[in-house]
Amino acid sequence: MQYGNEEERSLIEKYVMYPIMLALFDRDLKVVNRSPFKLKQPYIALLEQIMNQVSKDLHDVRIELRKRKIKVMDGRRDHDITEYEIFIRGYREIMRFPNVHLKNKAETLMLSYLRVASK
Repeated sequence: MQYGNEEERSLIEKYVMYPIMLALFDRDLKVVNRSPFKLKQPYIALLEQIMNQVSKDLHDVRIELRKRKIKVMDGRRDHDITEYEIFIRGYREIMRFPNVHLKNKAETLMLSYLRVASK
């Protein structure tokens, strides 16, 4: 049985995705730092700006989840699926995300953050 409304489920998905995004951007930042680019600083500044925005968004989502009495436990990877234990106002639920979905969603979110940051 699914608990919570569509807005709450969207918040949960963001809570799952934002740490993934931070890890991806952090890895990219390390790659740029090691790269032979002549002008690294613009790339570094862009990635740091995006990471700051993702961190702020994650903070906002955490506050909203806390207000709604929703707790998301760390995910467990099992082959092609990552599973999260969710507590919504005392009700327990398991949410399963196919890893392909997480990858595609991360790519979509990365593009949206890059578009916003480059404006």
